[in-house]
Amino acid sequence: MGEKRAPVPKSGALAHRRQLVAGLGGRVVEIGAGHGPNFALHPREVAEVLAVEPEATMRAAAAPAAPVPVRVVAGHAGSIPVPDGGADAMVSSLVLCSVLPDQGEALAEIVRVLRPGGELRFYEHVRSTGAVGGRLQDALTPLWRRVTGNCHPNRATLQPSAPPV
Repeated sequence: MGEKRAPVPKSGALAHRRQLVAGLGGRVVEIGAGHGPNFALHPREVAEVLAVEPEATMRAAAAPAAPVPVRVVAGHAGSIPVPDGGADAMVSSLVLCSVLPDQGEALAEIVRVLRPGGELRFYEHVRSTGAVGGRLQDALTPLWRRVTGNCHPNRATLQPSAPPV
């Protein structure tokens, strides 16, 4: 599982999401798929999208209008209902900030599910590397996580070995 960092488009969330799924093929597993904002953007080379979502209201709101087959199932990032190596690609969109007490369990599960040579694509906000930005995120996190489904904007997503803040 190699790391690829693409330049971030400056034209907003839709452009980020398009870039996130561009060029994917085979079986794609999306964790924390929410109401499905990525579904319509998957390229035709994708054989299936398995959308894993823990929240029943989000699963019910998911509208799999897509150019590829989409199946929405109950589950969470710490226990993905896919056999070992069963995904050609994993997609995470604004999820790793809110999973479990920390990201280690979710990342281990992603590694288990992803086939050798598969890709992890993620679109996440991360802890600011600037001192002022990081302190601001720390100050906002207690209230922010209560009103946004446990989102921790101060999580060091690119450094999963770091303890959660």
